[in-house]
Amino acid sequence: MHSPIEPSRQAGPAARKLAAPRKMWRRLLRTLGLVGLGLGAASSAAAPAQPFPQHWMRYAQLASTEFQARLGDAADASALRLQDWMQARAQPAASLVMRVWLAPNGRVERMEFDSLGNPQADADLRAVLMTKALPEPPPPDMRQPMVLELGLDGAQAS
Repeated sequence: MHSPIEPSRQAGPAARKLAAPRKMWRRLLRTLGLVGLGLGAASSAAAPAQPFPQHWMRYAQLASTEFQARLGDAADASALRLQDWMQARAQPAASLVMRVWLAPNGRVERMEFDSLGNPQADADLRAVLMTKALPEPPPPDMRQPMVLELGLDGAQAS
């Protein structure tokens, strides 16, 4: 069975070319993972790591999966523009740490990250990830911000 964003093996060259950015984002976003939850200013780098409750981890995975789907959405102009920018970028792989604050309904209220170095790419990333609420609200006891790491790799997907 094929993914809805992956062309079938019988697809023509044009379909495969359009799928390359989506494949790249899937590969990039496999590295989208939980860095930590509730890492506020009071957290110390020397503080011992504490395990997070399983339901927080499950929610972070849900958020990661949803963000991955949004960034690979071929119908979203901002996602396509961001994919094109990533393809054209001639920089070594890097990662982007995002701090995400969620409203009780699951909508991304605020997002902080270091600039990608391109104002349009920054705006597109915000637009793609902040457009609509996550499929579920965050757990009521979950500390915020949720901190996720996005691996950035401008290499062409094969």
